Amino acid sequence: MSVFVKIEKGKYIDSLETLYASSVLAEQNGIVSGYVGVGTHAFLDTVRSSGLDSPDLDSVTGNDLVIIAESTNQAAFDAAARAVFASFQSETSAQAEESFVSIKAAVQKHPEINLCSVSVPGEYAYGEVKKALNAGLHCVVFSNNVPLEQEREMKLLAREKGLLCMGPDCGVANINGAALVLSSINNRGPFGIVGASGTGIQHVAAILHEAGTGVSQTIGTGGNDCKDAVGGIMMLMGIDALEADPETKYIALISRKPGDTVLPKLLERIKTCRKPVVALFMGCDRKAIEASGAIYASSLDDCAIQCLKLIGVDYPLTTEEELTALAAEEVKKYAPEQKYLRGLYTGGTYMDEAANAMIPRIGTIYSNCPIRSDWKLEDSYVSRENACVDYGEEEFTLGRPHPAIDPGIRKPAILKEAMDPEVAVIILDFILTPPGHMDPTGFVIDDIKMAQQMAEAEGRHITFIASVLGTTADFQDKHKQERQLREAGVIVCQTNYRAAVLASEIIRQIKEG
Repeated sequence: MSVFVKIEKGKYIDSLETLYASSVLAEQNGIVSGYVGVGTHAFLDTVRSSGLDSPDLDSVTGNDLVIIAESTNQAAFDAAARAVFASFQSETSAQAEESFVSIKAAVQKHPEINLCSVSVPGEYAYGEVKKALNAGLHCVVFSNNVPLEQEREMKLLAREKGLLCMGPDCGVANINGAALVLSSINNRGPFGIVGASGTGIQHVAAILHEAGTGVSQTIGTGGNDCKDAVGGIMMLMGIDALEADPETKYIALISRKPGDTVLPKLLERIKTCRKPVVALFMGCDRKAIEASGAIYASSLDDCAIQCLKLIGVDYPLTTEEELTALAAEEVKKYAPEQKYLRGLYTGGTYMDEAANAMIPRIGTIYSNCPIRSDWKLEDSYVSRENACVDYGEEEFTLGRPHPAIDPGIRKPAILKEAMDPEVAVIILDFILTPPGHMDPTGFVIDDIKMAQQMAEAEGRHITFIASVLGTTADFQDKHKQERQLREAGVIVCQTNYRAAVLASEIIRQIKEG
């Protein structure tokens, strides 16, 4: 194996495109590991810390495109590099695209535009967002690793100018029917959502879509907005925007527990809101939420259900009694030594939700990002007992796309966990997104089947449980993805929470057996 490098001087590709291109590179024959990015200091540090290096990197700048990989040979690398270039929108778009040297030049040519998507490396985001805001543009900022003080400054400037600054680290937004960044494609409807969790926004919006209604707008604030250091500026502005939006009849708010100084501000703002509000502030006191006049939601599932109640729609979800009965049928199939579950998650929101659902039933859940510090795995690649792993964490994604875009990050774990003779259940989540893998469930179906066959040959049974987040309007088609899983013998649950309940109920019944 050798390290090969291709550098395109003066070719800048934004973070969204390099995320997808990196997943394309990883899937090519002969590529062991590799990265695609522009030659910023942060990118070069990531590459070198992974063990890949080359003297050629010494000359690159933040305006140069870099493809670097460990490959079986030069021919395989060259073929992979060609596939990467073919993946770029500028090479594949069926329609001509315009390029501009600055935001100012773009606005001068197209004065009708009013929103700018910023996906430059985090070290450059502050400057570009200020330029866009000063040009009168709302911003959706995908860039991450932006210091909190810079995020606050961005949002203070946005507030001064009466503009939205969604993000940094905003992965989901749907404005006037346009799915932005990593957002699923949703029906239009009367519900406006402001959320500090991209997965949370997608989850609620997907259930609304499935129930036959939809969203007016979804505003992602970025995960840090409701921290005291930022001040909840965009959550508050989002409420203002949705209250003023004639297409929005109802408002849903989603966040992990806001900071101690932010929560009172949000509750006071809810009190004066003229539209019905459903609030999911995870870990907050129900009485405090209801005292503000908001409808309390206890979970992502419940948030969607409470929204649907406002329009008189009943959306049936599998009951815990039904899941308990299904678990009892599965328990009959295991060998005596099988007693543990393993959750392989693509992101932290769903892993946290699952762990919190499991712990009351089966106790300790070990993890690379555990609920309790003393439950932390010594090695994120080595599970023990009942364990859940977030494959979206840095140890897996450093220099690579999120697993929703590059499912190859999680793929090896399926067979590895199935080989453990004490494992009874493996849980998988799948998140659909326009720039993501076109067939994320199909990508791992052969691994699931192989794991089942391997276990059967050893006198064991592996239960695979999965949930799919997305809509039928997504390119991957939620129903198609679910059908492929079922045909492979996977139990598909309606939501991530219900998948976690079923899995932990199986383990509880085995334990009490």
